[in-house]
Amino acid sequence: MKPAVPFFPQRLLSRRLLSSASAAFLIVIFMTGLAGALRIPALTVYLHNEVTNDPMMIGVFYSINSLVSMVLSQIVAHYSDRYPNRKLIISLSCVMQLFGCLLFAFNRDYYILLIFGTLLIGLGSSATSQLFALSREYTQAQNRDSTMFNSVLRAQLSLAWIVGPPLAYFLADQLGFTFMYVAAATIFAISIIIVMLMLPQAVGCEPKSANEEEDNLREEGITSNRHSVIWLSIACLLVWTCNSMMFINMPIYLSEDLGLSNRVAGLMMGTAAGIEIPIMLIAGYCTRFISKKSLMLIGIVAGIAYYLGLALAQTEWQLLAIQLFNGIFIGIIASIGMIYFQDLMPYRMGTATTLFGNTGSASWIVAGQLAGVMASQFGYQSTWYLAIGFCVIALLFMGLVRKI
Repeated sequence: MKPAVPFFPQRLLSRRLLSSASAAFLIVIFMTGLAGALRIPALTVYLHNEVTNDPMMIGVFYSINSLVSMVLSQIVAHYSDRYPNRKLIISLSCVMQLFGCLLFAFNRDYYILLIFGTLLIGLGSSATSQLFALSREYTQAQNRDSTMFNSVLRAQLSLAWIVGPPLAYFLADQLGFTFMYVAAATIFAISIIIVMLMLPQAVGCEPKSANEEEDNLREEGITSNRHSVIWLSIACLLVWTCNSMMFINMPIYLSEDLGLSNRVAGLMMGTAAGIEIPIMLIAGYCTRFISKKSLMLIGIVAGIAYYLGLALAQTEWQLLAIQLFNGIFIGIIASIGMIYFQDLMPYRMGTATTLFGNTGSASWIVAGQLAGVMASQFGYQSTWYLAIGFCVIALLFMGLVRKI
């Protein structure tokens, strides 16, 4: 009879591989998040100071950029669910983001950025959603708590946004936008190496024999789920539109209406991201005894409180204090919202995750136009009252979504 000694090295190796893969997900999501946090927050200031000072042209840029990203990422998601090789998709997406950042670094022509910049960024927009889809499939294959692990990943993304926005404004102010975008491109280059060397290969997702409860969660053929996906999409679109309008108009609002420096915008984003991290982890844990629907409703109510505070705040400390509500708002919507889509569409993980991401992309299309109109016709402060109205409507649509 052979001794059972080989079992222990095999088990130890399995644990090491699991730990290595988990670390890879955490590193890649932080690196790509950090690069995005350098590129996105200062985009309005970059366009305003370096390319064009026309609010409507800036709004059009955001809208077209988001439309291209949304369409391309949904096409990639549709393909990825049928021929899953998410590791390759993530690598190619990072390559596109790298070239996009280099274009923004060395070009200042509005129409070149509008055509080629949006195309490159759009082709690279699938990286984050594919990372979350792969992580969900991987943790399920390893019989781990996928909800909690995805919450940890989303918290890691928020950690990148603590560092990113203040660093972006610092680099832009002290070293210029060219250096800032080159730094973002360098981070994407490092991310590509980590993806190729450390991320696990594609996870096989053969459908399991579904029990009655799993059958009820199938996206195909279940009318109530289809309706819930629609209502949830509308609710997320509305809340992300509020967030997108804030990104577009807040930096200029702080400098022109309140007389504050761009540094404050970076501090506000970093503070909110810092609050989001524990909120995401707490929300992920709370799904064990509180429904995801209840958590989403709490998040939207916090959003209403935040935009009301933003409309009334006048000083730096007040703006920083209300980031508590913003952190609760984004922390819950960003983590639980994505898992909600995945639970409603459990057999189409890539499509579900990308659909959630595309509610954010679509919000830039809406917000790009609304932010420009509100700023030019009614002033920047009017944006926050419109956001309050959108959150109230989102609350009503969320009430129609199936409870999970």
